[in-house]
Amino acid sequence: MQTQLQIAYHLDPALWARKVLGIEPHAWQEKYLRARQGQRIAVLTARQVGKSTVAAVGIAHTAVLMPGSTSVVASPTQPQSGEVLRKARTMINKAGVALTIDNTYRIELANGSRVLALPGNEESIRGLTVDGWVVVDEAARVEPGMMAALEPMRIQCPSSRLALLSTAWSRTDPFWSAWANDDPTWLKIRATVDVEPGLIAPEVLEEMRRQLSEDDFKQEFLGIPAGAHLSPFNFHLYERAAQTQVHRYVWDTFVPPIIAHDVGRSRDRSTAVIGGISLFAPDFLALKHFYELPQGLFGSKRAQALHEIDRYYGHKTIIIADISNDPTYAEVLYEFFGERVIGVQITRHGDGLEVERRQIKNGHIWVYTVGRTYLFDHLHRDFDHDSVRILPGSDSMRAYEQLMSLDVDVRDSGRIYRCPPGQHDDLAISCAMVSWAARHPHIELWKRPLQPKRPRKGPEYGWGAFV
Repeated sequence: MQTQLQIAYHLDPALWARKVLGIEPHAWQEKYLRARQGQRIAVLTARQVGKSTVAAVGIAHTAVLMPGSTSVVASPTQPQSGEVLRKARTMINKAGVALTIDNTYRIELANGSRVLALPGNEESIRGLTVDGWVVVDEAARVEPGMMAALEPMRIQCPSSRLALLSTAWSRTDPFWSAWANDDPTWLKIRATVDVEPGLIAPEVLEEMRRQLSEDDFKQEFLGIPAGAHLSPFNFHLYERAAQTQVHRYVWDTFVPPIIAHDVGRSRDRSTAVIGGISLFAPDFLALKHFYELPQGLFGSKRAQALHEIDRYYGHKTIIIADISNDPTYAEVLYEFFGERVIGVQITRHGDGLEVERRQIKNGHIWVYTVGRTYLFDHLHRDFDHDSVRILPGSDSMRAYEQLMSLDVDVRDSGRIYRCPPGQHDDLAISCAMVSWAARHPHIELWKRPLQPKRPRKGPEYGWGAFV
């Protein structure tokens, strides 16, 4: 009889939780605990519905009944991971299994199993092999690099489970990318108060409604991400632009090549994206090269790095430079590239037709005012109309990932694009600048400095003709 009970406990973690731990799981927690081995699980929860508890139950069950196993907990910070570990420790003690190592961020059982609470950065977690659980608590707040480091832990152990548990945050965070995708291999569980009304007492919810804003309440209890909508730059658009075959000459016959130069702030990288309209495909915008200049370059050093890229194209490019944050940089660029420099002042509004003749040392440049939203909408229209061809590769994918990660507010006046906190959009805005410039009505004027100067024709008669 005892053997049969042990087999039942092994097969049904929810039963083990009831009989051994005295915990009565909710319906969504039972679904989580009974997920098959090897399953990837995404759980969208409200606050205070037992997500860390059910994560601890799953980990404790595996540690006790699967001797020699390894499970890990990851969170935005190691102390948060330690909270799940603390709950798992209590459950393991209640199950009567001795611990041989017991500290804040690591426990090992007498049966050889271990559970680790990981720090919140990717550098110190690589190299682990996990055959139990990889649990990510508050997965929406975990850095993308951290998430990328967790998945390979399961490569050698196909029976291990990956569980992402989180309240809602944004539509571009690592958790939402898993939650919103169409991949049928994910088990998706919703534990919000609109789906499971009994999770939180009604009077507590009413009190929360009074204390929180409408958006905050939706985010914390209904699983609706804050403000932003999904970026319109979906992966299908990239695949279509990158995989459609074009003649190889398309990439070498721009008329002319355009270098869009986004000038990064102190923590960002300045960028250079090269593209334009090709003689062999005049209906398409072609995006070819995507450069992130080294950090810490300012003034002439930054312009020198851009000059090296310009040299590859025989100094026959148009430089579209964002000088929004550093107007004095225009003089530096003019020293290197002369009249080939076209300045851009990126603001909230503007269609890029308003132009100013800005006087600088030794000359002048034309500066256009264009709205950030206008730039991204212009680029999206090109992608949506299947009129973009992009050279596939890791660099172009990195640029497009920035486009996919944009936060978008939809208002009566249209879309508003924002860069998510802690991320970058410098390559993305450079791509949009190429799209805008390539079809600008003034491009023929911009090309004039590239045209060979005709020799002055001398007089055909008189003294000038004689000499």
